Amino acid sequence: MFTLLPRVGVELPHRAGLLRFGMTERRAQWAISTLADVREEWVCVRARATGVALAFFAEYEDLTISVRGGPAADDRVPGLNEIRIARRGDPLPTVPAAVPVVYDGIDLFGYPDSEVEEALRAVRPPAAGEQTLAEEFGLTLGRPTAAVRSPGPAGRRPRHPDHGEPAATRYLASATLTDPERYPLMTG
Repeated sequence: MFTLLPRVGVELPHRAGLLRFGMTERRAQWAISTLADVREEWVCVRARATGVALAFFAEYEDLTISVRGGPAADDRVPGLNEIRIARRGDPLPTVPAAVPVVYDGIDLFGYPDSEVEEALRAVRPPAAGEQTLAEEFGLTLGRPTAAVRSPGPAGRRPRHPDHGEPAATRYLASATLTDPERYPLMTG
């Protein structure tokens, strides 16, 4: 189970350790490497200009864990400041994730997205003037996009016909936890 800890980071499954905001790239990679192979992620010039200095990811079960970081407050060594856990699959799965991703006791990928959002609002209502939890706790939820059906060439049937099937249950696509001190810089 991955446990998202506001203002702290992410506790990894199987006692693999804690991805703590501010930790060095080497320590973060070491913690994740006990679960899965770590792969470097390419960082473009634009990302570097906005303060991204490190980026890597790993795939574990049906999840992708992406880690990014930038300069620390005192501009010493770049430290971890964003952890994104995303569902893999195309299209996105319509069943719960194989591994729980928990935020404040709520399995973010274990229930349909509407139920998760309702549970989050009940447990942690947004503070006055805030629209989402992200503004206060650095949590951003990625919602699945509707499937795009291609009509194909004129006069032909759609490539992905909708045989009158009921809409599939939608689960969250991703959850991103950002260091609250860094969050305003990344969104503003």
